Amino acid sequence: MNGRALFFLLCLVLGIGGGWWWSSGRLIPEWSGSFPSRAGGVDAGTAGLASVADTSGQSGAIDTQATQDAADAESSRPLPQHDTDGQPYAGMPSTAVISYHDAIMKVAPAVVSLYAGSSAEVDPDGLQAGTQTAGSQGSGVIVDSNGIVLTNLHLVAGLDKITVVLSDGRKLPAILIGSDPETDLAVVRVAAANLPFVRLDDAPPLRVGDVVLAIGNPFGVGQTVTQGIVSATRRRVAGGSVWQHFVQIDAAINPGNSGGALINPYGQLVGVNTAVYRGDTGAIGIGFSIPADLLVQVVPQIIEYGSVARGWLGIGVEELNMYPKLYAQVRQGAVVAGVVTDSPAHLSGLQPLDVIIGINRQSIDNGTQLLLAISAEPPDTPVILTILRVKPQQGLPQDGPDLVLEQREVTLSLGQRPTRTTPVQPR
Repeated sequence: MNGRALFFLLCLVLGIGGGWWWSSGRLIPEWSGSFPSRAGGVDAGTAGLASVADTSGQSGAIDTQATQDAADAESSRPLPQHDTDGQPYAGMPSTAVISYHDAIMKVAPAVVSLYAGSSAEVDPDGLQAGTQTAGSQGSGVIVDSNGIVLTNLHLVAGLDKITVVLSDGRKLPAILIGSDPETDLAVVRVAAANLPFVRLDDAPPLRVGDVVLAIGNPFGVGQTVTQGIVSATRRRVAGGSVWQHFVQIDAAINPGNSGGALINPYGQLVGVNTAVYRGDTGAIGIGFSIPADLLVQVVPQIIEYGSVARGWLGIGVEELNMYPKLYAQVRQGAVVAGVVTDSPAHLSGLQPLDVIIGINRQSIDNGTQLLLAISAEPPDTPVILTILRVKPQQGLPQDGPDLVLEQREVTLSLGQRPTRTTPVQPR
């Protein structure tokens, strides 16, 4: 063996020996710190790492069971929700929501499918009887365990055959017990008891950005859940009545969702899905739901009386900014544009161009607020109106000196608003 070969053999032996010595740990002091865990960079501490070290006294051995136990313990640790003083991290909810399953399961059994149609016996020439049927399909929400189902009036208006399909598959005939055309709400009853139901007054008001879940039966395919957020609150839309205000959502709403439940991530009813805005290319993520606060006002009256009785003045109103001369001096209130003969307003002496600035000594900002405040009171309720009246015979000249306005109070008893016969639907 020549010198060169001997040199290479010696290097090989030294390399193997050095590698063994390095791997034995003699050159590395024992680790006593901590590593970041996989769970969001949280220190695992020394306890989890200690199980990796050899505790059996056998050099180079690894306790695989202890390692597995440590890994299992680490994977089962909850994600951190609080800092060291027990307060939630900024911007982090107190409870991390991973799934909405539990919330949906609280409400889904109370959401029904609804089918409505009208049937007329046809007997041409007295030879053969047949049936001619037209109908609609949608959803509903059980709001009382004794078979009270809330839905949209436009699904059942003018239709005499209503069928409710419960979440357990039972098909039950239903009867219409009442409705409110102004808000497009209706209540039907099925002959069943001990049904799952949801409360109307269980949820806090919605805010823009809140997560919402829509449950219904779109296109009749079966119970379906879609998710979105609140895009706007108290939204008014073309074709709606003054008593309608909606929650605008971007959760997918399709034909058949009408009358279905809108819930929050805690399984609370926050609305009833009613309509969707459609452009030329179809749905564009703008849906409308009747909010829970309006349901609380209307539904109990429908259940008890079959309709909603609203207070009525008998006036037409316009906004102040339509009257520049008045608007220059008065910035809140509603202008009386006309008075119905023999109405409470007429009998109390209200006149066109009176500006109503308060009801029961509470200020009124605009015409919509006035009508809502009046309609929230039952008929025959006495109210005090605070008005501003233009000085007699002064009129409303476009030019000239400022108007002279006299403030006075008018006391009257409300009448009952005439009932609308067809449901108001946004367009």
